[in-house]
Amino acid sequence: MPLMVVATPIGNLEDASPRMIRVLSESDLILCEDTRRTRSMLSALSIAAPPLKACHAHNEPSRVPEVLVRLEAGQQLALVSDAGTPGVSDPGGIIVEAAHAAGHVVQCVSGPSSVTTALSVSGFLATPFHFAGFPPRKIGALRAQVTSVSQMPGPVVFLESGRRVGKLIAVLAELCPDRELVLCRELSKKYEEVIRRPAIEMPTDEQRGEVVLVVGPGQPVAIEEEGASSDLKAIAGRLSQRWGCTKREAYNALMDLEKARS
Repeated sequence: MPLMVVATPIGNLEDASPRMIRVLSESDLILCEDTRRTRSMLSALSIAAPPLKACHAHNEPSRVPEVLVRLEAGQQLALVSDAGTPGVSDPGGIIVEAAHAAGHVVQCVSGPSSVTTALSVSGFLATPFHFAGFPPRKIGALRAQVTSVSQMPGPVVFLESGRRVGKLIAVLAELCPDRELVLCRELSKKYEEVIRRPAIEMPTDEQRGEVVLVVGPGQPVAIEEEGASSDLKAIAGRLSQRWGCTKREAYNALMDLEKARS
């Protein structure tokens, strides 16, 4: 029997397909991120729940041996995430790769994905697009990632917590002021909200829940050349300590001096 990779609703249970319901009902075991959330979904859809087993980012590798034994024994296993499609910024990839490597059949039950849903309502031509997932929390790494993905053609999709999305928007407004953003919140739920605005006009206040942020195409962020600029950065690092300011402020002051001299 195959390993079934099953997409589940991202918010609205009416998006559950008849095939999704049938496959989950027929499976011998459901691997899921959070057994409580999956059990709640199954109950709401009147699905007679087979056994559930947690399979999340912290224990997925340890689940592989049991998964392979069960598949070898002819059981049908269903793999789900808390919402959307497993393996797309959610656990599941390790299990699927192991099943392929062992020669087992892997099939999908296609359905909702917050990534493609956000792209569909963004209005941006999504061929090609780049999926960046959750951005880094540290500001330096965040700026580096935004600079990197800005070099790619087409829109870029980020996932982010509503509490932190303001920092991401602020960095995008600074580095990519020519681009439009589409902020998608509570997709498919009662209070769904889709806002499209230029990066410099997008609000940076805290949002509820998780957000999908689509960055429209535009000019890539200029990448500073090594050499003189890296020397200035080193000087700015020392001056920031002496002046009691940020490295960015010290670097900008040095650049102003450079321009004045030229």
